[in-house]
Amino acid sequence: MDVQAAAISIQSSNFIVVVVSMDLVTNSGEGNMAIDSMQPKFGGAPVVLMAQRDDGSPVYFGDANLVKDLQEIPVDEMPWKVYSI
Repeated sequence: MDVQAAAISIQSSNFIVVVVSMDLVTNSGEGNMAIDSMQPKFGGAPVVLMAQRDDGSPVYFGDANLVKDLQEIPVDEMPWKVYSI
């Protein structure tokens, strides 16, 4: 499976932001299951899920501290890449 993701490093925290459907970021049970299944595929790095509203603004799901840090980074400046997981 291919996913669009960005490897992020903020304040000595390294983690992965993965683009998903809005359903995964608005349903905590499914979101947590997705994170649990993806994390080992990214070497155990923490995973934050991201979906975009119709206007392009991001909606994040994951560790609250990482989500807070992401608010400072414009989505179009993240180093997006396609990963095969």
